[in-house]
Amino acid sequence: MYEIKERVRYSEVGGSQDITITALVNYLQDCSTFHSADIGLTLDRLNELKKAWLLSYWDIYVERMPKLYETITVGTSPHAFRGVLGRRNFWIKDAEGNYLLRADSIWFCFDTERQRPVKIDEEMVSSFGELEDVLKLTAGDRKVQEPEEMVEAPAIKIEPHHIDTNHHVNNARYLQIADDVLSAVTEGKESFTSGRIRAEYRKAAVLGDIMIPMYGKSESGGIVVSLQSETGDVFCNIEFL
Repeated sequence: MYEIKERVRYSEVGGSQDITITALVNYLQDCSTFHSADIGLTLDRLNELKKAWLLSYWDIYVERMPKLYETITVGTSPHAFRGVLGRRNFWIKDAEGNYLLRADSIWFCFDTERQRPVKIDEEMVSSFGELEDVLKLTAGDRKVQEPEEMVEAPAIKIEPHHIDTNHHVNNARYLQIADDVLSAVTEGKESFTSGRIRAEYRKAAVLGDIMIPMYGKSESGGIVVSLQSETGDVFCNIEFL
């Protein structure tokens, strides 16, 4: 397991002084990136190997959002590698050690030269040492199904600020777009503050794409925001519970 200590910055919060979803997920991503770098799997090393880790699924449980000035501990622990897939736990704790967030995630190893998923090689597994499933979260269905009845929200053009080092829309940006849709359709009365977020990533959006947000009620009583292309292909489905 690997942990870093942080303090919530003014630039990371919204009007309520709670951290934004983008900043929240960025902490998780940064923690795993620092972990990989500290064991030798920097972005430069991955580029040499012509490999990248791409996210397939988030399952995030939030007790409450961290607040401005708050000191937090962000942690991660890879706990399974099989074929092309790897799983990672994530957590955020307050100053007293209470969990504010617990999450599991599924990633796939991607060959950046051949542009396809590829089996994880020995270097990318052995570098992490002994694996530990710290949180032991129940593995559920990783598919997030779009509701039969959905409403279309205003389209979004993918701009440079949405893009990360893989030249795709960063996975945190999808969640922020979905949360913005949720807030807009309720005239600012609702945005995510606690509960569960499930996100299934199906197709990478890139610079210049037009993203069509669709939303509707899920069978479990939550709201699903389906971020789709102009032709109806799903980039990402996000369920807020």
